[in-house]
Amino acid sequence: MKRTTVVVGLLVVVAVGLALSGVFGVFSGPPAEEPAATVPEESLIAVDGDYRLWPYTSRSPSVSGRTLAINVLFHADAETTRAAIEGGPETDWEETEGVESETTADTERVREFVERDWADARSSTRYSYVEGPDGGVWLTETFELHDGAYLGVRDHVRAYESPDGEYTAIQAHEEYYDWFRLRHTVPGIDDPAVRLEDEFIHGEVDAEVRREYRGIEGGWSDGWVSVIELASLVTVAGALLRRRTRAAAVDLARRSRREAARHADAAVLGVALAAVVVGVRTGGVALELSYPSLPPKAIAGPLYLVLAVGLPGLVVARSRECDPAAAALGGVVGLGAGFVLDFAALGVAVPPALIVHRMALLAALGVVAIGRAADDRPVLAAGLLAWAVGLALPLADVI
Repeated sequence: MKRTTVVVGLLVVVAVGLALSGVFGVFSGPPAEEPAATVPEESLIAVDGDYRLWPYTSRSPSVSGRTLAINVLFHADAETTRAAIEGGPETDWEETEGVESETTADTERVREFVERDWADARSSTRYSYVEGPDGGVWLTETFELHDGAYLGVRDHVRAYESPDGEYTAIQAHEEYYDWFRLRHTVPGIDDPAVRLEDEFIHGEVDAEVRREYRGIEGGWSDGWVSVIELASLVTVAGALLRRRTRAAAVDLARRSRREAARHADAAVLGVALAAVVVGVRTGGVALELSYPSLPPKAIAGPLYLVLAVGLPGLVVARSRECDPAAAALGGVVGLGAGFVLDFAALGVAVPPALIVHRMALLAALGVVAIGRAADDRPVLAAGLLAWAVGLALPLADVI
């Protein structure tokens, strides 16, 4: 009776978790905007020259596809802006190929798990809009740059030059690759804008950096824009990097070790699950950096199978000799630790919907562990089905 109650409870957690994940909506960007046939006059802002800017990007040349807000403005043409960003002995900005996919920083920030390394990337095409004397024009990216790894975490910059070359509008955002969605998730746009402006506050480029309140609403904007006026172009100093804290992960590891001493087999299972999650991330980033010409998704596909098939397979293989409760605990704590370590290494803010979704996956794997350890085939089948549904929903963009 106890076992049945536990299994039913875990399956309820799976169902509720997946349902709540969908309630939070799309979390790879801000909420979708209401369709609009034309760009509203009141949404345009004046910068320099004859072209006013619609301070957003869009998935399509229409207001209805609005995504993220423009958060940095350079009073310079695109060529000068790009040279200023790329320059410097400690930075390595490179162009984003293909169009697919408060204040100052702490001077003691150190390099993180995925170091800043502006390199080739792939991203989705995004449009912006300007309006001048001859009417409105939808623009595609003049150039793109990114810093980090496609399969890890990176800052991504899209630049749009005004037709008269008087300014370059920048949309900078942070994004990380989510292995259970097989695409990027954007946790925010504020931090990357601050990191970009810090390069000019602390760097060797003669530039004036200030914040201007433009009343921009939506697209994750707080209404403020970083404005950079370049006086001359010399070497850009390296960007200061953030320190990523891992205190929560370390504390979780300590508590996991204490429990592991009581049930060695379950502990080995937990450690193995955590190692798989972290190994997929580090292996993916390592392969991407070692083979830059290889499309990231060619790497991500096989590694996703390691997660999708390997994790439940590992539980089935290692839970047979375990106590059911210990197997469930080892599986849930181990996989949970893997998730925590992965997010802690990336150093990104985790959207609430993803936390709920991961909890649902943990519950599904716990049911698999109980079913296998108790040799209860219906329970095992229910756990595997819940796991499959948990994987399918984000791939179908339901979550």
